[in-house]
Amino acid sequence: MAVSVHERVTAATGEMSDAIYAALDAIDAYREVVESVAAQAAGMDEPNVQLGKRMGQFSARARSMVTAIEDSVLTDLNFCTDRLFSVETAERGEFI
Repeated sequence: MAVSVHERVTAATGEMSDAIYAALDAIDAYREVVESVAAQAAGMDEPNVQLGKRMGQFSARARSMVTAIEDSVLTDLNFCTDRLFSVETAERGEFI
């Protein structure tokens, strides 16, 4: 039996969703690393101010990535996920 359009789109949507959430997890792990390095740099007998500043910049960029994903990407993902039912109805020739 052939795989329906709805099943194909649903599977692809699930894979996309998993990848987006995996990206958020990876960004969180990245931030933990750079914030740990920043704390270590600040806690040295002779603090490495430049390294601490650089890690602060990296952490800020990571926060920016999370904001972009949460504010824009997840909004679009929610649209795609919430409207999967419309793919099935359109595939059957029904329009809502």
